[in-house]
Amino acid sequence: MSAPTAVAPSRALAPYEDAPDPGPLLALNFGFARARVLGTALELGVFTGLVRGPRGTSGLAVELDCDTGALRALLAALEQLGLVAGGADESWTLTNVSRAYLVEGGRGYLGEHFADVLAEWDQWSGLTELMRSGGHGGGELGAPENRDLYPGMFAGIFPVGVRAAFRAVRELALPDAGHVLDFASGAGEWGIALAAADPRARVVAHDSRELLDTARERAVEFGVAERFRFVPADFTRDYAGDFPKAPFPDGCFDTVVLSHLSRFAGPDATERLVHECARLLRPGGTLLVVDVMRQGPGQPALHRPMIALSLLVNTEAGGIQEESAYRAVMQKYGVTAKESVTPGLITVLTGERR
Repeated sequence: MSAPTAVAPSRALAPYEDAPDPGPLLALNFGFARARVLGTALELGVFTGLVRGPRGTSGLAVELDCDTGALRALLAALEQLGLVAGGADESWTLTNVSRAYLVEGGRGYLGEHFADVLAEWDQWSGLTELMRSGGHGGGELGAPENRDLYPGMFAGIFPVGVRAAFRAVRELALPDAGHVLDFASGAGEWGIALAAADPRARVVAHDSRELLDTARERAVEFGVAERFRFVPADFTRDYAGDFPKAPFPDGCFDTVVLSHLSRFAGPDATERLVHECARLLRPGGTLLVVDVMRQGPGQPALHRPMIALSLLVNTEAGGIQEESAYRAVMQKYGVTAKESVTPGLITVLTGERR
């Protein structure tokens, strides 16, 4: 860079004062550190340690086996992030949001989900090369047979997902749910919402064994467990290759829910799974396809662009598809696509088996 021409200090300062505020950029560049602060606090059990009431730094450090000075610095950062509150006597308490979502064992605990997201740390380091080479970053996240490796991703998000499920079921004019298959059920929020809306509904939750353990606990929490049956899925055996085959006979369900699987598995796997869901529905039965879907011009993007990029980085073939793509696949396999609702980030598309 050539030496600048000497001018009056006020003239030299003017371009810097007139420039946009760089604060948002600086905060964005430091975002990785904020995620690491949250992850470390969860790993140490900071929030769970504070749930019993105000604690001093020294006492908490002993309990968590931490250096007092280092923990004090972490707690100050957590206070800046709005996750703890410090008192004048250096006592620390939880804020409402951390009490609701960051205390291990609490019904709203999201720590396992955050841990699975933070585990993508190294995978994201390859983003620049992906931009040059194209394709996907790979990884195990998108394959259905690996769902039990990521319980935080597919079941740990229940406190968020269950609100969306109940809201969507209320908004949709669905027929009685009847005999329901909650396919790849995760923690079971969609089966639970349908069972709550229809007292006569009977639900089969179908997923890996570890995720079904969580679904069973949540069904008990909502008082619908006596109407649930839990059938483990062998995704390696039953859903590999071109012709997936669920362990259920043709046309045995009134309602089938395919939720939050398609964007991870990719378009080709989605087509095979929709085909299989159609096989399991009786004529006149209802298919619910639930996922994050690309929105049209003028619609709020919310977090969809970042989710799409995450699928590029962390899966073999995943991505966010448009609703029209799902409608076309449903039509191809004998399901007439009908109403859809988008309560926030997710879209719920309904269809009727012809």
